[in-house]
Amino acid sequence: LLLPDMIVRPGANGKGCLAEMMDVYRKTGGNIIGVEEVPPEDAHKFGIVAIGKGRAPVWPIETMVEKPKKGTTPSNLYIMGRYIIQPEIFALLERQGAGAGGEIQVTDALIALMATQSFHALRHSGRTFDCGSKIGFLAANVALGLADKEIGAELKTAIKALL
Repeated sequence: LLLPDMIVRPGANGKGCLAEMMDVYRKTGGNIIGVEEVPPEDAHKFGIVAIGKGRAPVWPIETMVEKPKKGTTPSNLYIMGRYIIQPEIFALLERQGAGAGGEIQVTDALIALMATQSFHALRHSGRTFDCGSKIGFLAANVALGLADKEIGAELKTAIKALL
């Protein structure tokens, strides 16, 4: 499952997030959720996981919460919109009512699935841009533009001229 408002760039190793997640899945099976660190002041905007003992960048997930109230987050690892989920999730989503924000929340169905299946978190080596916010959308465009071989240098000059 890919959330379209999250743009995910490969890490220094050149591997995309899903490739890294598939590597983990081949070792652990079950369900894999991509996570990334978020500043504590922004944690209430995302689904957050609490992890058990493991070896970075992979940990078992103990619990998760969708958009927790400020100051109540179980960790600083947010769910960054990349999942490998077993097909039983679909039956849970069909029966589920509205959650946080009055929307059907994937996280609520994942919590229900945790009762019968294993979950692991993978801290992706790359960078995620949350394009669900205006600033995140603009930051993604600037970062991707600056990284582009064709227009990066010209964009950098244009940005400097604006500052």
